Amino acid sequence: MAGQSDPHISLFSAEEVEFMAEDELIEMVPNLRMDPLNFICGDFGPFLPQIATPVPFWLAVALKKRGKCAIRPPQWMSVGESPSSSSICSNSKRVLDFI
Repeated sequence: MAGQSDPHISLFSAEEVEFMAEDELIEMVPNLRMDPLNFICGDFGPFLPQIATPVPFWLAVALKKRGKCAIRPPQWMSVGESPSSSSICSNSKRVLDFI
C-alpha cells in the first residue's frame, strides 16, 4: 500500500487499514476446551487447551479480554526480525553519503 505515510495520496485511511488488519490470522493458545465457532468469515476451532489455533486477530483479542486465551505474536513481530536502530542509522548514513 504505497503512500500510507502521506494522508493526501493514501489509498486507504488509517481506520480502513486497521479494519483490514483485524482479519489477519494469528495463533492463539486457548486455556479451555471449546467447540468450533462459526462466523460468516469462516469456521474456527475446535479449541483445545494449550494447543495453538489460527484465528482472526479480532477473535483472539475478544477471547483474550475474557481471559480465555493467550495470543502468540506472529514471527514478524519478534525483536529478532525487526531491523535494529543501529542498522537503520547506518543505512540512512550511507544513503545520505550517496546523495
